[in-house]
Amino acid sequence: MIEIGSNIKKIIDTEQIDVDFLLKQINLSEEEFKAILENETKPTVSTLLKLSRALNKDLSLLIYGNEFKPKKAVATRRDERVPVRRRRGYDYESLAPFYIGRSMEPLIVDVRRDEKQEFSSHKGEEFHYIMSGKVKTVVGEEEFILEDGDTLYFDSSIPHCINSISDYSRLLVVVFNSESMVHQVKGKKMRDMVQAAKLLPRKNISLICPDDSSLGAANRAIEEGIVDKIYLVGNIAKTEAYCKGFLNYKNHYEFVDLDVTDNYELDAARKGVEIVRRGDAHLIMKGKINTQNFVKAILDKEKGLNIGRRLSLVSIFELPSVDRLIFLTDPAINPSLFVDDKLESSFDILKNAIEAARSLGVDKPRVALLDANEVPSSKIPTSLLEKQLSEMKWEDAYVYGPLSYDLALYPDSVEKKGLKDNPVAGKADILVVPHIEGGNFLYKAWVMTMGVEVANLVLGAACPVILTSRSDGEMTKFLTICASSIFSSHSGKL
Repeated sequence: MIEIGSNIKKIIDTEQIDVDFLLKQINLSEEEFKAILENETKPTVSTLLKLSRALNKDLSLLIYGNEFKPKKAVATRRDERVPVRRRRGYDYESLAPFYIGRSMEPLIVDVRRDEKQEFSSHKGEEFHYIMSGKVKTVVGEEEFILEDGDTLYFDSSIPHCINSISDYSRLLVVVFNSESMVHQVKGKKMRDMVQAAKLLPRKNISLICPDDSSLGAANRAIEEGIVDKIYLVGNIAKTEAYCKGFLNYKNHYEFVDLDVTDNYELDAARKGVEIVRRGDAHLIMKGKINTQNFVKAILDKEKGLNIGRRLSLVSIFELPSVDRLIFLTDPAINPSLFVDDKLESSFDILKNAIEAARSLGVDKPRVALLDANEVPSSKIPTSLLEKQLSEMKWEDAYVYGPLSYDLALYPDSVEKKGLKDNPVAGKADILVVPHIEGGNFLYKAWVMTMGVEVANLVLGAACPVILTSRSDGEMTKFLTICASSIFSSHSGKL
């Protein structure tokens, strides 16, 4: 049983936390906090992330009462088992939830009788031991009837399905090479983001022109209990060809078939947008489709997801030696922060980034407007506009610029330059670049040279847009789905 309030109370008591100061940090009333501590109400994901940030604790400690442990041996007591959401008709308990980087996933699985159990497949192997009941397990073309004490070992890349013949059966299942994405994530803050997404109601995705790359990441989100249904929008024959070997969760798919015409991609994008507009999907995702066609349907003023705001990319990173998530905008969509040197043209990009940070628990983000130097100069026109932005009143964020990269992130540099009283310098959550080139350089340097994980939020439409490229790895796409799911719940859109 998960008792988040009790776990938070234990941390406060053990470390003698000043509750009044904590409440100011997370912007929560005493009455609301008391209800959480007494387990009378569950905190929102945003509040949980704020608490995790303020207490400087892993989210797992707040949720489960334990932190993930990179140790050689980790014992799990009976009451420390963690429920895992995976598929309908099955109840899972992880028997080793806090061991990081494991190659095996030991589970207790309770199976109910259900004639519609789905087939699944994944890399690795599985071992099943029947603890009680009677089950029918199908592996490929073979069928096995198993009872108490029987075991089965098989190649899990072969489509397989298990159903209880008795009303209820219990199994010990060990899955090799199928660790949860939570344990594959390298950074603690990114891991917290995945945990947060898993706490939310499952989302539906409208996936336009699916392919193996996009569906593979969406399948991972199904396995983690983050996504419920995927609308596979596109010609069925194309979908089956491009997704061969990945159509593993057919109970979670709805095929939306389209004829192949001269405007096939645009038609698919428009159909996908229609699914979101009618409220059947919470997120829209790009598959094997030209970006121009995908975005054109989204920005359609009459039948799209246009809300009159500039689309922008907010990339979320966990950088080495920085104790918080960093939000970078805009490294890929908008060529410049300012259009025709108009101050107001930057507002949407800033608002999108601020909302992204707030959705992930940063109550009042600190926004650094990056430039080559912290001193405004007519030789750097953007620095003058950034100075004007920082002089404006921002109720939901601290905004300051221009600031150089080192002054935005590193307290040592701030101290040397004498900017210690600056509300943003050395403490920035959001880095806003004046031009796409600078953002793109930072993005690729962090991801490709430093190997940093990233989630990409495209905001400014009626729902989060998952706009990743084929060159992005499965982890980037999965983390993007997690961040998009959290933002969708936080914003209450669709």
